[in-house]
Amino acid sequence: MPGREPAAPRTRRAEPIDKRTAKDGTVTYTFQIDVGTKPDGRRNRPSFTYPTLYEARREFRRIKTELAEHRHVPRVDITVDDACDEWLNGRRGIRLVKLEGYRNHLKPVRRHLGRKQLAEVTKADVDALVDWMLEQGRADPRHFQPDSLMSRVAAFVDRQPAAGVPVGEIRTAFPECDVYNCLSVLVRTGRIIRLRRGVYAPNPYPAADRAPEGVKPITVRTTLTTFGMVVQSFVDQGRAPLNPVKLVDRPPDDLDDDDDDDDGSDGGKSWTLAEVEALRESVRAHRLYACWLLSCYGLRRSEVLGMHWKRFDDARLRIRRGRVAIGKIVEENGPKSKRSRRDLPPPDDVREALWSFKTHQKAECLALGIPWSEDRLIAVHADGTPIRPAWYSDEFQRLREEAGLRRIPLKGLRNTSVSMMIARGVPPLVVAAWHGHDPAVSLRIYNQTRPEDLRAAGAALFGSPAIDSKTAWQALGNMAGFGHEKK
Repeated sequence: MPGREPAAPRTRRAEPIDKRTAKDGTVTYTFQIDVGTKPDGRRNRPSFTYPTLYEARREFRRIKTELAEHRHVPRVDITVDDACDEWLNGRRGIRLVKLEGYRNHLKPVRRHLGRKQLAEVTKADVDALVDWMLEQGRADPRHFQPDSLMSRVAAFVDRQPAAGVPVGEIRTAFPECDVYNCLSVLVRTGRIIRLRRGVYAPNPYPAADRAPEGVKPITVRTTLTTFGMVVQSFVDQGRAPLNPVKLVDRPPDDLDDDDDDDDGSDGGKSWTLAEVEALRESVRAHRLYACWLLSCYGLRRSEVLGMHWKRFDDARLRIRRGRVAIGKIVEENGPKSKRSRRDLPPPDDVREALWSFKTHQKAECLALGIPWSEDRLIAVHADGTPIRPAWYSDEFQRLREEAGLRRIPLKGLRNTSVSMMIARGVPPLVVAAWHGHDPAVSLRIYNQTRPEDLRAAGAALFGSPAIDSKTAWQALGNMAGFGHEKK
């Protein structure tokens, strides 16, 4: 219209970013933005500060976009240490030993990233944690600090005569210590020596300080799994933006390692039938012969040590309890899982050994003036004290060494039991029921394919006369997890 001035062009509204200069001349750029409401109903308007205008603009636009799309996660100031504590405290309904396992899995994380803000943890941080664990994660400075419990026990043994000091005196001097575990670590690291059973002495040739060593890849994978659960919990709560642990590649096992023995064995995971039979014969005169038989038949250590006499008769072994070590204490609780709660018909040799051991224990109680009870544990020392899990494993290694057998962990007897049953044609479903776990676990974890199974499989391909078809098909069925012969 005549006489009316044209409207001024509209300018873009400036972003609310302020420039601030500190007394020392440092320039920063800051802005405030509403990101929601606080628990008390007031609006949540935090400040964001960045060293450059470019970063401030980029983050302001990112937050505005996320708010418009209802996907913005407000930043929570919580360190990795505090996040781990909060997650562990919220774990309910799990066994104490499993909770202790989570604590151990998170120890490398807390040592390496504990003081870092959880929201600031990146994939690069987790990758650095993996590299550190693989290169030097095994180093544990607590064992070598002068004021640590380990060092004080080692110094106590060093002050004793060359004839050694009984474990009872060490237990009296350090009542707060898990003595057997502590002494085992000190022997393994070369700080002391074991002269004979229950007697320890200074090491005349102490081992030189070892360079830091890395842990095995499976340990790293376990730590990443647990740490990932911690971070994902905060992501699900809307208290962390993303889970960087999911982006990290898990380290694979070193397939180039040649751990196989010359006899074609599996490199220390299980034994052959001949080796198990050799152990059974060598421990026949041992006081705990019945317990070693139970281990040979595949029972868990916790199940053997948690078995009470009232749950044994000629018809069945009722597995209802387990005893596990958790730090300095030993806890007796329910079995590992629902499948672990089972009734087993005891084989003849187990039945005879248990009745003989029961009679022997009654005689021991009579001699010591100790009352006998059917609620008594089966696995006890002569004085009636329960056997500690660490002692049971150490005693197995001592007996194995005396028998001249190659080293496997005590759990290897359980692996052997699964493998031998499947190799003899027992269906995996039955094998799993005997051992108290899922059938898939029997085939995936515990079962070890034997060299003779592989030879039978190769011979079955073109019908080699070196093996009959029945044996070949049975071997193939074992490998496939069927355990049945060809019809």
